[in-house]
Amino acid sequence: MKSIRSYLIIAVLSAMTLTSFLAALHGYRSSMAAAQALFDQQLSDTASLIAAIYSENSGRQTLSTPQQRGSHIAFQVWRDEKTLLYHSANSPAQAIAAFKKGFHDENFEGYRWRILVHHKAESPHWIIVAERADVRFLLADNIVVESVAATVIGLPIAGLFIWIIIGHGLSLLRRLADELQKKQVDDLSVLALDNPPKELKTVVDAINALLQRLELSVARERRLSADAAHELRTPIAALKMHIHNLSQDLPADHPVLVQLQNEASGLGHLIEQILLLYRISPEHYQARMAPLDISELARQVIADQYSTFERKKQSIELLGEACIINGDPFTLTTALQNLLSNANKYTPEQGHIQVIIEKTEGKVSLTVMDSGPGMDRAERERVFERFYRIGGDRHDSSEQGSGLGLSIVQLIADLYQAEIHFKNSSFATGLAIEIVFPTLAEQRRLIP
Repeated sequence: MKSIRSYLIIAVLSAMTLTSFLAALHGYRSSMAAAQALFDQQLSDTASLIAAIYSENSGRQTLSTPQQRGSHIAFQVWRDEKTLLYHSANSPAQAIAAFKKGFHDENFEGYRWRILVHHKAESPHWIIVAERADVRFLLADNIVVESVAATVIGLPIAGLFIWIIIGHGLSLLRRLADELQKKQVDDLSVLALDNPPKELKTVVDAINALLQRLELSVARERRLSADAAHELRTPIAALKMHIHNLSQDLPADHPVLVQLQNEASGLGHLIEQILLLYRISPEHYQARMAPLDISELARQVIADQYSTFERKKQSIELLGEACIINGDPFTLTTALQNLLSNANKYTPEQGHIQVIIEKTEGKVSLTVMDSGPGMDRAERERVFERFYRIGGDRHDSSEQGSGLGLSIVQLIADLYQAEIHFKNSSFATGLAIEIVFPTLAEQRRLIP
């Protein structure tokens, strides 16, 4: 059961329905017994009345038929169990019950009858009064059902009241959920609910304690990041300075010098990527979303990195039309820089790279395609892992990587609720990496 409200309503109504059913069943049986007793009393009163009337008119021996056939009441008056003095039109000429005082159940005239034999010791007369059992049962059933129907009709009304009461009781829980949903990823302030009930106060206190611990943890991480950025960049800058000084005494192609320059450059790149990865994580980075032309942004990034492609004599093309998305320039630039850096790294000299921007069904796709060696399908499952490098970058010792480029791209794609796809390159060899951004309407709904 996913809804507490639905669960409570169903549980309470089920309990009420079961209780009402058992109460109604007991009430029905008790009421039917009481109604039958009442009808028996009426039958006894009728017999006494007939006996009294006949005693006053005992001189008249005329048989009459005051009732029509089909009536639900029948009676007979006998003298000394032998002579029929008086009977209703719907009773036979023979005794309809044995001459034994009390109630009996017999059949005649095609019906089941409830019969009372009335006799007093000082009187020679026997009064036999009968009432059709089906009629008296129908009357009793109608009376009882009307009383029970009120209970059944009351169940939907009770359900409505239960729905309102439980909804009011859960309103504070909804307020708590709304407060949590309104929080941004960087908002770790405590929740403030006015006079919550003691059951909910425990939950609020636990959430506030968790938020306070998270805020302290994030603050420590931010200090660590700032300290790391300062402490790591400073020695690397000093190392590069010493390498530069060393280059004054060694030939530019000296293997030791080249190795030191590459290692220093790779170390600096690794540190910048680690800090960038930390900076753009959702809990630390607040994106500034605004409509922008991703084609124009791609043109600027390509222009900024053109020298790296030129050094390897690679051709690079930008294909596509102007496409507007709701985006943050820093994150999109970072994603495209990393994709182009990977393409430049894995594409051989005089290779080809294409940046393709398309718009389909309101969605915008950004594809970076190269003519490099491509990527095995098994590798595609792992390239988003941090610090994972394809083949350990053994394919070319002159090219080094941090193993964080695609991890950063994946993080940015998640920020935009975008999808990343690997495709085969249109060139003879190579790989195409596509990022599909959601429509503007979906972005407005998904991105804070």
